[in-house]
Amino acid sequence: MFYLPALPTAPVKTPATRHRDLVGGMTANACVAAARLGASVRILAPVGDDLAADAFVAHFARQGVQTDGLRRVPGANSSASAILVDAAGERLIVNHRGNALSGAPAFEPEGLADADVLLTDPRCPAWAEAALRQARALAMPSVFDGDVAERAALQRLAGLAGWAVFSEPGLAAFADASLDDALAQALALGAGCAMVTLGAAGVAWRRPGQTTQRLPALAVAPVIDTLAAGDVFHGALAVALGEAQTQTQSGAVADAVLIRFAAAAAALKCLRADGVLGAPSRAEVEQLLAARR
Repeated sequence: MFYLPALPTAPVKTPATRHRDLVGGMTANACVAAARLGASVRILAPVGDDLAADAFVAHFARQGVQTDGLRRVPGANSSASAILVDAAGERLIVNHRGNALSGAPAFEPEGLADADVLLTDPRCPAWAEAALRQARALAMPSVFDGDVAERAALQRLAGLAGWAVFSEPGLAAFADASLDDALAQALALGAGCAMVTLGAAGVAWRRPGQTTQRLPALAVAPVIDTLAAGDVFHGALAVALGEAQTQTQSGAVADAVLIRFAAAAAALKCLRADGVLGAPSRAEVEQLLAARR
């Protein structure tokens, strides 16, 4: 990660005001966020047979995430990204996807044996599909992080999820349609709830047979770094689902309770630098929700 006054608009050599080497990734970040909110978290993922995998294990150990589900793929390399963050907290990401994801062994369903909720993403579609099918067989709540990926994979995986939660670019990759129609398509494929996160514009979601619902974002300032805010949202939503926070509510109200908890965690993360290392604690989220209630 390189912090700059402004993102470059032309090919230049520009000095960074700060630099850090960090571990990231969609589900990887969400796991850290969930652990900080008090969940017991295990990450299941194929990784390279390289020094980066050692860094992954050390990172997750520091953050309280169990790593016995990491599977090293012999001879494969891990994924890496260069991330530029400007003074307003916006970022530019250049990613190289390692071949560990495409060369992964078969998913081991016993990894979900003691879980209350599953969170997955499209980066290793074979594992994601197997995990979502296993969760559905166990009647386990599941969250699919629908970020940009091949359309066929997004449509296949979203249809298996209890909650298909897209980023705005991810929803565009999922379907050439309006927001309402794209969410309806995800429901038609089998998703229990279809949602899109819209940054400062909040969240929109839809259930079968219902119209699209909306919830505004929790405004915070000053925004320092938006990197991993979406991942924190997904991790916090999974925590809320696993805890069954809405036992006394139903319908759109119950959905809004879960989403507001996740939105509060994501908003607090934006106040801090260093990607997911800025994810909040449970006490901080509850304090913000109480202040805004």
